[in-house]
Amino acid sequence: MFVKIIYRAFVISLMNFWTAINSQTPPIIYVSGNGTGDYNCDGTNDHVQINQALEFVADHSDFTTVYLKGTNTYWVSAPVFISSNTVLEGDATAKIKLVNNASWNTQFRPLIGQKGLVNAIGLMDTTNAVHNITIRGFEIDGNRENQEEPSGDSYYNIIKLQNCYNITINNMYLHDNLADAVNIQSAYYGTNINLMFHDNRVHKSGHDGIYIGNSINFEIFNSNLTDNRTDAHIRVQTSNHFKIHNNICGNNPSQRNSGGIGIDIQVKGTTPLNDVEIFNNYIYGKGAYHGIWLWQTKKGGDLNTHRDVHIHHNIISGNQASGIGIFGFHNTLIEYNTIEFNGDGNNRSYTDNVLLGKQSGITFYEGAKNNKIKGFQTVVSNNIIGNSAAFGIENKKSKIHQFLLDNNCIYNNLKGAYKNASSYTDIYLNPDYCSADPTFFEGRTSYDYSILNDHWANALSSNDYSSYVGGNDARLVFHLKSKVGRWDGFSWVADNETSFCINTGKPSSDFTNEPNPNGGRVNIGAFGNTSLASKSYDIPDVHNFIAYPNPSTGLLTISEELLENEYYIYSLTGELLKQGFLSSNILDLTSFSNGVYLLKIRAYHSGNWKVGKIIIAK
Repeated sequence: MFVKIIYRAFVISLMNFWTAINSQTPPIIYVSGNGTGDYNCDGTNDHVQINQALEFVADHSDFTTVYLKGTNTYWVSAPVFISSNTVLEGDATAKIKLVNNASWNTQFRPLIGQKGLVNAIGLMDTTNAVHNITIRGFEIDGNRENQEEPSGDSYYNIIKLQNCYNITINNMYLHDNLADAVNIQSAYYGTNINLMFHDNRVHKSGHDGIYIGNSINFEIFNSNLTDNRTDAHIRVQTSNHFKIHNNICGNNPSQRNSGGIGIDIQVKGTTPLNDVEIFNNYIYGKGAYHGIWLWQTKKGGDLNTHRDVHIHHNIISGNQASGIGIFGFHNTLIEYNTIEFNGDGNNRSYTDNVLLGKQSGITFYEGAKNNKIKGFQTVVSNNIIGNSAAFGIENKKSKIHQFLLDNNCIYNNLKGAYKNASSYTDIYLNPDYCSADPTFFEGRTSYDYSILNDHWANALSSNDYSSYVGGNDARLVFHLKSKVGRWDGFSWVADNETSFCINTGKPSSDFTNEPNPNGGRVNIGAFGNTSLASKSYDIPDVHNFIAYPNPSTGLLTISEELLENEYYIYSLTGELLKQGFLSSNILDLTSFSNGVYLLKIRAYHSGNWKVGKIIIAK
């Protein structure tokens, strides 16, 4: 009987081989589950036929592609191996799925790897590198709930490629596996992998959604990564010359610590990082750590070894640690971001417990351990930073680091605007997002969770996370209100008020990407200097209104042209301290303590306001 089974398998394999040679026109070889393919699967050990098809393409240069037909689930009990100059693609309804209780019990063995991949770390063996490979269009299910190995310990990566280059992975749905969904590493720092990872959905990996190590020249964009655990949705280690943009990194908004870091950039030693851009990402949900984490993990190098990361036009909301956390990076440029509702704290203890307790919107924590470097600086401009559980901006190591702040909106952070930082150009008013029904708690506001919760509830009930699960809808909430025009996702609409964050950005910043009318000055926040910036004709005078002397002992002279108008006085944390009408051009604040306050005066009986800081020093 055993001999007959072997003979039958041999005959089927030979028939598949001759069918492929005799019937198929290059460049595509088809695999199916219904008998219509060049190689046909029956739901048992389907990796055999898929590997045969891939071997055939590798051996015949006029063929380029193995195509998995749907609707079908291809059950695999061993890896699929791809060779150079090969495309592995399929219908969106084609699914590769790991069998129940696969029991490989071998770390670093993936569902898809390159031909010759060593089932261990094996990085120093570069003889098995492949190039010019594309994986696209179908679904892979890691079947994590039906495996016996532990999560997050390198068992059953979905795609693992070592020392490979010229790689494209796109339009895939990767989900429910025990380790990294995608793991791409090189043996030597500086290997040019030329990776394009885009338009993918990655859900509930046991470790990173995508991990890149020891590589340069790659781009991760237009992808949706949700509830990836233990580490990060996107993690890059000891790499350089890359861009991460237009992704949505989301965690279940009703479940604390449901996922890890949004975007994690790790460096160590003397390996340089100086050409990195992170932009247009939306990071939301109750992730256990930072929204974006720049992390120097080991000492080495000098002040300029790890520097010049450009973080812009991101929305970062709801992380347990800081929205942006910085460890040992120099000259980071943070601009045009909206950083909201971060820092609720967690019980984890990375890096000497620095993450315990309430956190701030942006935090510089420290340099690498035992590293004596001083002189770090971080530039922060044109951002909205609000509703943090601690400070808006916090400098935990003022002896080695300074923040340079310009024209940010800092508001409603529970412990105040700054710790060990200051600014003469920031404003401190509610930015007036378009949300009409925010949720309040602990003195702070959540603008997006009511939108996200419904989408997540539907995904949970259907077990389908292949869409954006509300991310696109929730992102619209952070557009600024405008009487002239605000983008609502479909058209330009007019609000009954205009946000103070419109046309109040840094005067020297470029505004030419904003639609007309734009007032000739850039907006603050995640849509500043973009085609979706809210419109306005006027430039609110939030800094240079007429109130003098400033500083004063508490008696202020107000321009007579502002008489008989409303005024409001706020603390820097946004608390309303006094209000009234200017019946005289002398405003008596001698009862106020020494400090910095915000004065808001209606201009000329109009809908416009003059807002600026006053200093009382007796």
